[in-house]
Amino acid sequence: MNFHRVSHLNHQDVRITELTVHSYEMGRYLAEVDFDGRRGFIVDDNNKPQQFQSINALKDALHSCTVHRAYLVHQSAYDEMCGASEKVDNTLKVPLVL
Repeated sequence: MNFHRVSHLNHQDVRITELTVHSYEMGRYLAEVDFDGRRGFIVDDNNKPQQFQSINALKDALHSCTVHRAYLVHQSAYDEMCGASEKVDNTLKVPLVL
């Protein structure tokens, strides 16, 4: 499994093909990066997925590199309500401007 660190990505010569920001748990975000043909999550010093408190915190962390495409992805829990029809993919993927 590939992973990336902010310290390796945040340089002027780094070109990120795609950044996917996964939204979960009330204002916590995980970042998945496609860089140099390797897709993986940004991890912290303990090799655990690094959590960001806001989109702006992620923007600040990656302020020096170039991001070609960015998306915010959110999956709603509302499909788990009683009496709802069978589970369907309710993923919302919205383009982000960084």
